[in-house]
Amino acid sequence: MRINHNMSAIRANTQLGRTENKLDKSIRRLSSGYRINQSADDAAGMSITRKMKTQIEGLEQASRNASDGISVIQTAEGALNEVTSMLQRMRELAVQSANDTYTWDDRETIQKEVDQLRQEIARIANDTEFNTKHLLNGDVGRQSYADKTSVTVFSTADKVLSGDYAITVTRDPRQAVIVGDTGSWDFEEVSGSVSINGEIVTIAKGEEATVVFQKLQAACERANIRMGEYGDDPDLETGLQEWAFYTPEEFSEGALLFVSQDYGSAVEMEIVCNNEELAEALGLSSEPARAVGVDAAISLDSGFGQTASMKAEGNYVTIVDQDGFEIQVKVEPGTAETTFEDVTISGGTPDEIPEPPAADGDQAINMTVLDAGAMILQIGANSYQEMAVNIPKITPETLGIATLNLSTREGASEGIAKLDDAIAIISSIRSKLGSYQNRLEHSIMSLDETVLNMTEALSRIEDVDMAAEMTNYTQQTVLSQAGTSVLAQANERPQNILSLLQG
Repeated sequence: MRINHNMSAIRANTQLGRTENKLDKSIRRLSSGYRINQSADDAAGMSITRKMKTQIEGLEQASRNASDGISVIQTAEGALNEVTSMLQRMRELAVQSANDTYTWDDRETIQKEVDQLRQEIARIANDTEFNTKHLLNGDVGRQSYADKTSVTVFSTADKVLSGDYAITVTRDPRQAVIVGDTGSWDFEEVSGSVSINGEIVTIAKGEEATVVFQKLQAACERANIRMGEYGDDPDLETGLQEWAFYTPEEFSEGALLFVSQDYGSAVEMEIVCNNEELAEALGLSSEPARAVGVDAAISLDSGFGQTASMKAEGNYVTIVDQDGFEIQVKVEPGTAETTFEDVTISGGTPDEIPEPPAADGDQAINMTVLDAGAMILQIGANSYQEMAVNIPKITPETLGIATLNLSTREGASEGIAKLDDAIAIISSIRSKLGSYQNRLEHSIMSLDETVLNMTEALSRIEDVDMAAEMTNYTQQTVLSQAGTSVLAQANERPQNILSLLQG
């Protein structure tokens, strides 16, 4: 028997300490609901759950990102819905104007509404925003550029890979141009009529030259033609591009210049004076004068496939290839410095009118298509789990209606076809936006399902089984009470030694 070391009490105290430690852990688990409250509880489990929580939180944010992306798409699609409505109204007006029961004044009223609708389309393109980000002005589209400012990469399809592409501009686009000589502008004894693309201008004897000039200008405006006087021969340096590089002057009874507003071989111009005296007064040919525009021409150098082909329409050239590859470029006149030739032809039909010769010097153009520019949506929890949203630029120019003129029956008939093409473009873009939205909706459902499954897995690792832990807690409580009782009895055992000393 020993009194310096009460081994029974020490053993009881040690065991009681262990029981209290287990009881503390059990109380911590029951009060927090977690099986792992510190790394010592389960080091491997702690590491796994931290990564799982990070992943779950990232997936939840990705789901919200996708929802924001749907909001962006719905904003753009809503704006395009209004654009479609306006295009349909413009087409209705074009069909109306194509009917010859309407006078020029009626068609002029129709044109005013068309002009307002076209301006509203441009305004919607510039002003449609989401969180201050412009959606329809080209900012949310793949960025591309050419190394010459006279060539613009107008649009690129999603299937076009980023990289460098090279072309050579071999011929400039050109408007239909008719150039007159200096006329007498004396109508004291001259009368007759002038037909400008079917628009009839009647001139009476004794009319003032300025009145005749204004009548001709009004007819040209209805026919989508610029008319004015010119001073110098065409010059790439000083002339105006929209005037076929001639230099227009204020009216001073000089030589007339007629330039179509559109470019390309589809543009025709015909001016007919009904008598020789009137033609001489105006400085025009006594024979019917006819002219057509010229399409731009390019050759493909590098970056394109062997099956790539081109289609030119005025100053726009579209390069297409398999699998949806499409690049559209806009070529400004003067790029290839095409030789200026007289494209005014007296007599014959437009099909018989030769095109001007090729360029003096071909112009090599390098184009770069970037991945940048598209709206990138982070729809995953990890790096590069993203989706690109491309929304092309929507303007009257990209829709091909920038010069839409319904003031004549012919212009209205052409306008119907142009508006059909514009509606098809918007419908294609809206279809693409719809596919984006459907994809994002499926992404959200997939992300939410993944969050659910991962949360369930996390719960199995991290959460405490309350029933099992209550059983453990009860056990440890009983052991704690028993240990306390035993320790009290063990502490009394040294009292028995005193009886030996007392005897």
